[in-house]
Amino acid sequence: MSEEFTDPSDPDSDSEEFAHLLSLGASLSEPDFELMSPPTDLWDRIAAGVSLAEPTVLTQPTVLAEPTVLAEPTVLADRRNRGRRSNSSGRRIVVAAAAAVLILVVGAVGIRLVDSSRTSTELVASTTLDVLEGPATAQAKLLRSGDTERLVVTTENMPAAPTGSHYELWLVDPKVTRPQSLGPMTGSTEVVIPDSIDPASYPVVDISLQQNGTHDHSGHSLLRGTLQ
Repeated sequence: MSEEFTDPSDPDSDSEEFAHLLSLGASLSEPDFELMSPPTDLWDRIAAGVSLAEPTVLTQPTVLAEPTVLAEPTVLADRRNRGRRSNSSGRRIVVAAAAAVLILVVGAVGIRLVDSSRTSTELVASTTLDVLEGPATAQAKLLRSGDTERLVVTTENMPAAPTGSHYELWLVDPKVTRPQSLGPMTGSTEVVIPDSIDPASYPVVDISLQQNGTHDHSGHSLLRGTLQ
């Protein structure tokens, strides 16, 4: 019984391998590049693509009687040589494409890591607000991410504001001459500080009780602390 062999000069063999590798690269999506570290199965997927470049090991058929070896016809020898060159060239293409996919993935992840390091969050200042009135307590943190500054206020035991009124968050200068409103709040909150407000000039965090419809500070502060 004879075994069926793959013709080494058949270009479809390399085409299928190359198409498989391209599909591997195409399977990468935007979330893959959003990760801070490569996915756990990334290297297995790359290794699977590269393994396609390994030559196929064929089993030597059993020969009952060794036939007389005649001089190989020139045409058949040329065909086999072309097949070997085609397979060698195809494998080089597959390996090169696999390397290109690997460089693309590693480079994209590296860029994300660099961007992340540039926009890391920094704690600039913090304070525990003094209780001036009521049962609520609060802490405030000033955070910086790139060019953006945020005020994070964590409150506890803050009851709902009385009917017709609300709580409002402020940044105030040390002399308490021009309070800057950061908007209404109902409890723990996080707000982006406008570029027009410099926390260095307005380091006092203030939570007031305001009548609805008013815009100026009511003078009724419940909690207050200075960022440092």
